[in-house]
Amino acid sequence: MNTKYSITTDILRHEFPRSDEISMNWSQAYQDLFALTMLRGKRSGKYIEIGANHPSELNNTVLLESSFGWKGISVEIDGNMVNLFNKERNQPCYAADATTFDWKQAFKDAKWRTKRIDYASVDCEPPAVTLAALKNLPHDEYRFSVITFETDIYKDGGQWRDESREFLKNLGYQLVAGDVCNGSNPYEDWWIDPEVVPETVWGPFISSQAEARNLFIDG
Repeated sequence: MNTKYSITTDILRHEFPRSDEISMNWSQAYQDLFALTMLRGKRSGKYIEIGANHPSELNNTVLLESSFGWKGISVEIDGNMVNLFNKERNQPCYAADATTFDWKQAFKDAKWRTKRIDYASVDCEPPAVTLAALKNLPHDEYRFSVITFETDIYKDGGQWRDESREFLKNLGYQLVAGDVCNGSNPYEDWWIDPEVVPETVWGPFISSQAEARNLFIDG
């Protein structure tokens, strides 16, 4: 399985500042490019990664860290993956249960003063755990500019997707791409905070059951 994808700027549907400097991306379904596109190639952003798994293979944050100078906090329950992650990456990964992890303490330890986190990647197994991890985030104090949430609706049904949608909509987030597909399997929802991402940026991505590649790549 390919773990990174060649990108050439002349076929990107939606360019953003410094997109011409990207030759590879690592996400399974272009989640890294979604975050960068919504935030116009932001430098020195902040991310959280729930369900980090491998530090580079099909990873949603390695491009943000390595090429755009982002700082991040990752959580992964598999201790072997955590050890590998902390050997290969500069940003920390905690061995922890994301449904009970103390994010406020982690932000404090990282000396993050901002209440605005630029990107949250939420991807556990099964989706009931992913939803519990999403609800465990400190939504009472923090806002997330971009959220990618793995629903796995193609194999686990719509219950967890529907509940996550109600939860995020009630918090004021905007669903942009629903049931994003990877190889024809609908499995993720992509969200933005309309307080910081203008409709001129997210509007062109409004879709349902779109193949992820087709949202970004011409041809």
